[in-house]
Amino acid sequence: MKSARILRGVAVLLVVGVLGVGASSKSGTGKIKGAVLDIYYSRVVNAIVRVNGGEIRRSLRSNDDGQFEISLPAGEYELTVEANGCRFVYSSLKVQPNEIELINVHLDVAAPQGLTPASREIALQ
Repeated sequence: MKSARILRGVAVLLVVGVLGVGASSKSGTGKIKGAVLDIYYSRVVNAIVRVNGGEIRRSLRSNDDGQFEISLPAGEYELTVEANGCRFVYSSLKVQPNEIELINVHLDVAAPQGLTPASREIALQ
């Protein structure tokens, strides 16, 4: 009688353990890994890499080889990279559980912001 209860308890724990493993693999983490390149295909060191998705907001910098890597919960993210007046935005980047999403970021020259063109009249005076 006592051994039957113990066996039932062990069986329940095994079932809960198996279900827990299945659930965690579906909502697990993956990685985004890549390199930041300028318009001449040179590696960009210390670029700001931002990843946004849902409630998740992460920021990091590219390393001395221009590479970056970040672990994230599975889901869809927007990746923004900025460095030296250049910018790159990629939306709908999917992170899958236990997988690495590779992306090489090619920076473009960003449009100037906050500048007001000079008036022709002022320039001629």
